[in-house]
Amino acid sequence: MEIQEQALDDLMMAQQPIYDRQQRLFGYELLFRGESEHCAVFDNAEAATSQVLVNLCIGITALEPERRQPFFINMTTDLVVSDAFFPISPETVYIEILEDQEITPEFIAAVERWHRFGFRFVLDDYQFKETYDPLLPFMSMVKIDVLATPPRTVLSDIKRLQSYDLALVAEKVEDEAMFNDCLGLGFQYFQGYYLQRPQIVKGKRVKADEHSAVRLLNVLQKDDVEIERVASIVGQNPTLAYQMLRLLNSPVVGLARRVESIKEAVVYLGLTQIRRWATLITLSAVPTHNVSILRVLLIRARCCELLAQKSSNICSDKAFTVGLMSGLDLMLGINQKELMGQIMLHDDLKSAILEHKGPLGKLLYSAKSIEEERWDRISVMPAKIRGTVNHAFFDSLQWANKIIDTIN
Repeated sequence: MEIQEQALDDLMMAQQPIYDRQQRLFGYELLFRGESEHCAVFDNAEAATSQVLVNLCIGITALEPERRQPFFINMTTDLVVSDAFFPISPETVYIEILEDQEITPEFIAAVERWHRFGFRFVLDDYQFKETYDPLLPFMSMVKIDVLATPPRTVLSDIKRLQSYDLALVAEKVEDEAMFNDCLGLGFQYFQGYYLQRPQIVKGKRVKADEHSAVRLLNVLQKDDVEIERVASIVGQNPTLAYQMLRLLNSPVVGLARRVESIKEAVVYLGLTQIRRWATLITLSAVPTHNVSILRVLLIRARCCELLAQKSSNICSDKAFTVGLMSGLDLMLGINQKELMGQIMLHDDLKSAILEHKGPLGKLLYSAKSIEEERWDRISVMPAKIRGTVNHAFFDSLQWANKIIDTIN
């Protein structure tokens, strides 16, 4: 689905392509961008990496054509050791180890462990120091800054690296002469201004409520946590719920499954996966205070759920999800159809939200009619149904106010 460009005006990241020996696109290195499009300025490397991952996997961008290529993502020692960043699928990424990281026994053990699980690692801006030697057996590639270290000045080191059966990446290739020289020396991949400069990626950031993300993370630390409890917390924050559903359609998580409720999404992702993502979301979260819209969506979701419970053939989990997702466009300021195109909801839930179709759509229509005080709609309801909807709405109002009180 093509997304309106004017809606995608947040600075998300930059990406620089990596090419093979035939100058065919191989993948993209993702680069953090904060306030400036031209350079990365940050105080906390973990937060910067987390923001890139969250923007890639949960944000809304027009990156679909590039998603067939692997991504190269810079990682710090702390993130590799902490396990926080590994909700991603090993087939979709290369993990770049930055040149200024301390190579400790703990870090080497963590790399070895993730290598056994299929993750591919790259030494970035290789410094030709012996301290890196314990990592070489677990590396897939080594990047050499050929501008700072002309390759013909380190020929013996290059041959030693090639003996490990490592792919060599020439980075900062500035001109055709250097490209051809590296090609002759056996480099397999190439990156630099001669081939292409970094490209700015803009989109729409989906920022979680910091309190909700921390609350979710705290609950997930408990050994006896139940799926129902996690689904309940996620369901109390529409943006957090959207993020979890968005993960199922993420370019680096490696899942693609349509679901019919938030609970089903939690079950399918699994608590370990969600725990890792809650960590990343918490690291990158920016507080938001759109309480009035949050209250409306909680009331609507709960009202749909209560009405479904009165029915013998409508799943209350589905009804809650429909109600919660039905107004997220108001919170994020982006077209509703575009939002629905970003998540892996079943078609019957999407048609209920977008067109009020089916039994779920009728529940949503009834709840919104009361919410919006559409007396023209309410007056034509049978008296019994009107009473049921009114009762469900006011029960939902009390429930939502209690939720709002806990997060303020």
